[in-house]
Amino acid sequence: MNERVHDAGDLGCGDGLAAWFRNRLRETPTGVVLCSIVRDPAARVELPALTRLMGQRIVSIEALNEGLAIRVEKIT
Repeated sequence: MNERVHDAGDLGCGDGLAAWFRNRLRETPTGVVLCSIVRDPAARVELPALTRLMGQRIVSIEALNEGLAIRVEKIT
């Protein structure tokens, strides 16, 4: 499976993470998995909800040493 990895750095849900995620997802071609590395624990709830609103599919959410890897398949 083709995957693109993007690190959100220190962006959090209260300071632009959702806009950053939307932009990365829009740039991702259909059929490709976007792996977003995030450090804000609230992203575990917010990004999957945004993913569903955008009509895409969550592949996995994996805990990392310093954050999360959230994988989303772009299906449309």
